[in-house]
Amino acid sequence: MKKFAPFHEWLAKQKNQRTPLGEWARSAGRDENFPKDLTTVDALVAYLRTKQATGTELATARAAWSSFAREQK
Repeated sequence: MKKFAPFHEWLAKQKNQRTPLGEWARSAGRDENFPKDLTTVDALVAYLRTKQATGTELATARAAWSSFAREQK
């Protein structure tokens, strides 16, 4: 059985990309309150809304979650 990586660990591995995902990963890495126990994209979006994320940040987060989920299969 495959062991699933937590989203925050997967995201940290994206920080060196020179893309919106990489930029967002670096920003999330600086956020001391970024949740370590996320299990759904809805929980991620809910957290980002508490941080008053922009539409672009929300779209990047949703795309990141989709990539993360595909890699977990």
